[in-house]
Amino acid sequence: MAQGPEFSRLMMLGELSERDGRAFAIAADAEECRLVAARLELVALDKLAFGGRLEHGPRAGVLILRGRLEADATQRCVVTLEPVAAHLDVEIERYFVLGPETEVEEILISPDDEEPEPLESGWLDLGEIAVEELALALDPYPRAADADAELEAQRDALQGEAGAEATRSAFAALAALRDQDKGS
Repeated sequence: MAQGPEFSRLMMLGELSERDGRAFAIAADAEECRLVAARLELVALDKLAFGGRLEHGPRAGVLILRGRLEADATQRCVVTLEPVAAHLDVEIERYFVLGPETEVEEILISPDDEEPEPLESGWLDLGEIAVEELALALDPYPRAADADAELEAQRDALQGEAGAEATRSAFAALAALRDQDKGS
């Protein structure tokens, strides 16, 4: 059974003022935060808020979304698996093009920018954009404050256990052969 997005806030593009655009401010409730946390494999998501403005771009059919995403997320440390809290405050700028009939090559903003995303419907899901941007902003390798000390302790333990095994490595064996040849 297909399930809808965890956090969805639709903005109807027909309501977008040609001159001024449209401001927005959305926030996820506790249940939506829980569902987004599960989707992104977070320990917790205590806050997810997104606000900004959607306006028409420099050419017909181009929309520009500018805003700020704020989130309080807790991830697992990649070393210790302890919870790592993070406050995210991210500036967002995304480009969209209305309808499939507009050719993307005609509306490039800058060679460094990504191509605008096509919009074939009359609405934009601001909640899903917030979740996508949150996923991109999260630290891919979160580390607890004591992670380096834990890594060092594990490294020392492994070196003690595997000290004899390390001398049997391929390079150690070659060195032993070299030393044997010198002794002959």
